[in-house]
Amino acid sequence: MSKFTKSLEKKAEFIASVPKREQWDKSIPSIVRREIALTVDQIERLREQHDKQFRRLLRIECYVDTDLMQLEQRQPRYVPYHFPEKEKFKQRLFEIEKERINLSLKLEEKTRGLEDKLLSLVNRCEVMELS
Repeated sequence: MSKFTKSLEKKAEFIASVPKREQWDKSIPSIVRREIALTVDQIERLREQHDKQFRRLLRIECYVDTDLMQLEQRQPRYVPYHFPEKEKFKQRLFEIEKERINLSLKLEEKTRGLEDKLLSLVNRCEVMELS
């Protein structure tokens, strides 16, 4: 995460942390603050969800690696180089890496959209406070 993104999220969290009695009034600044709070929460939940998925992929990768290592220990010396079961495990590892890359790209895309929305809301809030 870049410095700008961190500072944007800190600013948004500061704006969203208003006292509860002011939070639900019907003024435009309060509405914008609620939208900011929701967007910050969505970004945090998105990161948490993707962290869980990355850990799941890592766990699966560890299982496949373990199976592959155990398979190599059991192979007799005269087995051909392209052992079908070994190739299947290697292919699964490539699929896991591909899935990890796709997951990273989706996270970046979704996060970018939410950060754009957050920047727009913070700017709107700043303009309202100045006027």
